[in-house]
Amino acid sequence: MVLVDTSIWIALFRKRNAEIGQKIWMLAARNEAAVCGHIWVEFLGGFRDDALRGSYAELLGAYPFLETPRAAYELAARLLAGHQRLGAGDAVIAATAITAGVALWSSDLDFRELAGDGLQLYA
Repeated sequence: MVLVDTSIWIALFRKRNAEIGQKIWMLAARNEAAVCGHIWVEFLGGFRDDALRGSYAELLGAYPFLETPRAAYELAARLLAGHQRLGAGDAVIAATAITAGVALWSSDLDFRELAGDGLQLYA
């Protein structure tokens, strides 16, 4: 399973990168591309048009949804305290991936500094 970050969904739906499209469809075919609550909010919250947001919500809803347990929020607080460049949302996303034991796929380079904290990155 791979937790697909907001940056990847944005690039996919804006059709910015054919390689991203190929990778996501490969993961989707194996039911291995997942989302979590914070990614859901970040991605869909960027659409002001209700109909467009609804259509993207329907597409995103086809992917497995990883819950974010309390342990992930506790880890997110530790990650945030230890990494000044990390935002709260990214800390929650990283902690969700770590506690679920899945890799995170993101184009956000700030996640690299969390490798020592147990975050696995998908390339």
